Amino acid sequence: MNLRLTLTLGCVFLLLNTLFAQTKYDYNDGPYIEVRGDSIQVSWIENGALNRSVTPFALPYQFESEVLPAVTINDFTPQANPFERHVDVKKFVALSDIHGQHHIFIQLLKKHHVIDENEAWIYGDGHLVIVGDVMDRGPQVTESLWFLYKLEKEADAAGGMVHTLLGNHELMVMHGDVGYINPKYRYTSGITGRPYPDFFSDQTVLGQWLRSKNITTVINEFGFVHGGFSEKVIKKENSLSTINDMFKTQILPRGKVAQDTTSLLSMLYFDNGPLWYRGYANPEGFDEITADSILSALDIESIVVGHTSMPKIVSVHDDKILLVDSSIKFGKTGELLVYDNDSLYRGLIDGNLVSIDIDSTTADENRPSTPFQYIYDFGDMDLTIVLDTDLKKLFITNSMEEIYQPATLVAIHNKEFNRKWNVRLRTRGNMRKQVSKFPPLKIDFSKTTLDYLGFTRNDKLKLVLPGRTGKKYQQRLYQEHVIYSLYQQVDSFGYRTHLVNVIFENKGKKKYDLNGFFIEDEADFALRTKTRILNSGIIRVESLERESYVKMSFFQYMILNTDYSVGNKHNLEMIGIPGELSPRAIAYDFDYCGMVNHDYAVPFERLPIYSVREHYFKGQKVTLEEVKMAVEFFNPLKDTFKKIIDDDNYLNRKSKKSMKKDIDEFYKRLNEEDKWEKRFINPKKMLMKPR
Repeated sequence: MNLRLTLTLGCVFLLLNTLFAQTKYDYNDGPYIEVRGDSIQVSWIENGALNRSVTPFALPYQFESEVLPAVTINDFTPQANPFERHVDVKKFVALSDIHGQHHIFIQLLKKHHVIDENEAWIYGDGHLVIVGDVMDRGPQVTESLWFLYKLEKEADAAGGMVHTLLGNHELMVMHGDVGYINPKYRYTSGITGRPYPDFFSDQTVLGQWLRSKNITTVINEFGFVHGGFSEKVIKKENSLSTINDMFKTQILPRGKVAQDTTSLLSMLYFDNGPLWYRGYANPEGFDEITADSILSALDIESIVVGHTSMPKIVSVHDDKILLVDSSIKFGKTGELLVYDNDSLYRGLIDGNLVSIDIDSTTADENRPSTPFQYIYDFGDMDLTIVLDTDLKKLFITNSMEEIYQPATLVAIHNKEFNRKWNVRLRTRGNMRKQVSKFPPLKIDFSKTTLDYLGFTRNDKLKLVLPGRTGKKYQQRLYQEHVIYSLYQQVDSFGYRTHLVNVIFENKGKKKYDLNGFFIEDEADFALRTKTRILNSGIIRVESLERESYVKMSFFQYMILNTDYSVGNKHNLEMIGIPGELSPRAIAYDFDYCGMVNHDYAVPFERLPIYSVREHYFKGQKVTLEEVKMAVEFFNPLKDTFKKIIDDDNYLNRKSKKSMKKDIDEFYKRLNEEDKWEKRFINPKKMLMKPR
């Protein structure tokens, strides 16, 4: 809660008008419906244009549009939703944290036969539970809200039920916090001239409907709540009905609750409250004894929660805690919890069911999730990690020995606290350890922690840092990061990376704030590519898959890199691909290349060049036909390479200009046919040269 971004509505309103008053977008949004006196007032956006209508009050009211949800309202007073314990329910599905990813939400419901192809209820007397956070982040919040508004009536008519529980993001919007809304809704606010929370005030249909919702419900022996019930709250109040009523009558109507460690109302509203608590996702801080104590106090057998992103639905302590935030917010995939005939399943995006009891240490074939894979899928360019450890010991005392030491890692996704991990850190790398104040690091997670959270047991994260503080070193790191993206255009097996802001602390005191990047660990790489890392044995150039080797050699020439070797596997990952007889060489570690041009980068002393800024082709036994193949392959990629550089948000103008100049020089050299023999087929041999 202490990390929430709270903006005043006045400042937001001014900002929105500044941003959007002169800009036309093709957004579709709405409808937003409210009753004022004896009229119904509606506003909506179609193809970026604002529309408004005012009609005399009459029921039923219908809204229709080709690009927006159709809405039928038979009663402007929402049906009361008192807290209930529902018994003898034969089947239910549950999911959470939709966050505006309406297409994933609908696909899951269709694949698991909750709705038909026309999005109508076909789940009979089953129950659907939305465990909070329909709102914020994604671009289709309104679509999901109106869909649920419609679906709950269809379910009721069929003897079933839809439970739309409130999450912290619904509460935030209704209390004026718009820090996480999608740009689409900022546009809506700007073009209508109204603060976004006004669309969900108690004067609007959606606002009244949301205020009628509960924060918790019980189905059979399962309790549902967005964040979780903490020990601190339960020791103060263990009646779910009372807690639910306090939210409806005392917290929702307020705009602010004073922070007071002794007040139950304050406990409910802040970090230990049921919409914000993350304790169940902390394997070091939440044991089975604690789970049993909470369940006993609440008179239930399991608690189903969302709020904390997981790689899949995770069962904790033998189904006593079920974590169902399956990261739908990424907009790529998701899962729902399925209860049927007294059995629990993970409902996958393709409609398949997987028993919740299957060993979580085994990767799903369609979703191999490791910490790196999860970070990469998240796609959060504002990802921040806070590493708290003995920094002197890490960077000075233990640097050369590569000794692991304890640390804590706090992950902050989209500027919002995600979770805290106990990890181990050590330095890694060869030359960078000797010349850098901040050498690369290896982060080691507990395998028990990964098991608990539903990850596979690939427990290492490799972190590359800029070496030293200062814009020059930061830009060189960004250049190296972009080179990995360039290489992926040449070889699809290229290593993947993800930028991250890294804050170093020592006993809670901030010391350094840097940008680095994660790079796939070898185990992550092998899992993703379904290849085998060839660590042992001697591999000669003649044995490599030839086409990829030639392309790799020309790529290294383009970035002015000679810091690699097949014979000793230096900065080349040798991999075996199923079905291929010849291994491949995959390039990595580009800090010595001339395109980056680090202060410490010098060519190997036996090469006939004196600077990494000089071109030298290291490809071996390349034929004329192979040069022609390389020219034919690389020529169409020139604009793609430059676009990747231009589109990068972190490189400054000088860095982009320098990298594109090197690209131009490469293509000039590549297409000078009369010099192919000297440059690529028979370049100067290695020789000793004076220093």
